[in-house]
Amino acid sequence: MTQTEELLVSRTNLLAAFKLRESRYALDAAMVFEVIRVAEISPVPHAPAEVVGVINLRGRIVTLIDIGLILGFAPATITRQSRIFIIEDRGEYTGLLADQVSEVTEVSDLDLQAPPANIPQEQLKFCRNVYRASSHVVLLLDTTALLESVGAGSVSQ
Repeated sequence: MTQTEELLVSRTNLLAAFKLRESRYALDAAMVFEVIRVAEISPVPHAPAEVVGVINLRGRIVTLIDIGLILGFAPATITRQSRIFIIEDRGEYTGLLADQVSEVTEVSDLDLQAPPANIPQEQLKFCRNVYRASSHVVLLLDTTALLESVGAGSVSQ
């Protein structure tokens, strides 16, 4: 394979896109165990603000995190469109609350770009890349950094 051919061959990333407030984000779909509707949430006294509570997922206790708060938004308002991304690592489950799930899409490495300088600092530390989807720019989040920010796991990407 020539150098030119190697440049044309790129890895494809499977990404799970979603909305938080009016912004668009994505997670590496390989990190997502499943996506569920919001069920009954039990509050956890004295937990960090980002921890919405815990849910019961088929007998497993799952810590639910409002990633919007981590990214600098106001607390989430749970609606019928709200969904939870279940992330599993080493037998531990964590739920990431999203306002609305958009799609799972394939994005080439060639389409991923460095985050622009105008992204707010509180979001930039959790942003791996950005990509264009239709007329929108989507921020690809670093799942590990999100979870570590609230001490919720040791997920490896």
